Amino acid sequence: MALTSTQIGTIGENLLVNAVMKASDGRLSPFQPYADDDGLDVLFYDKQTGNSVAIQLKCRTVTLYKAGTRERGNVVHFGVRQATFRATRHTYLVAALISPDFTNFEALWLVPMERLPEVAGNISGKWVVRANKNQATADRYSAYRCPSVTELAGKIIAACESRG
Repeated sequence: MALTSTQIGTIGENLLVNAVMKASDGRLSPFQPYADDDGLDVLFYDKQTGNSVAIQLKCRTVTLYKAGTRERGNVVHFGVRQATFRATRHTYLVAALISPDFTNFEALWLVPMERLPEVAGNISGKWVVRANKNQATADRYSAYRCPSVTELAGKIIAACESRG
């Protein structure tokens, strides 16, 4: 039996909070809402600044097929429902490609939600992100790519620090 998308999302959330806590040396503390009506999956509280950043996490376990083949390529597809979308200043999308064994991330992107309408496609009531996992690729999402969880944690800390 295969994992459901809900189960994959839960695994991704747990991987994310554990990895970011560790990568920030405990500076960032995660909080998960009881209800995610606004599509928010986790808040990271910065113990040093007292500020927090809200995260919507989208996880995938596979890339899209290459055109006309049954071979997986490098492009990962993520969709954010516009019904839950809020373009607030301190809300971010973490788009993550989880490893096949569900133990780490193969690729990560941190996109400010306020930028999503500019960089994502608008398809059937969703903001669609199709990002290339190849570190050497310069696509519209390369500026948001985080080569490691350590860099992701650093960017979350920088977002907290920018709040003053």
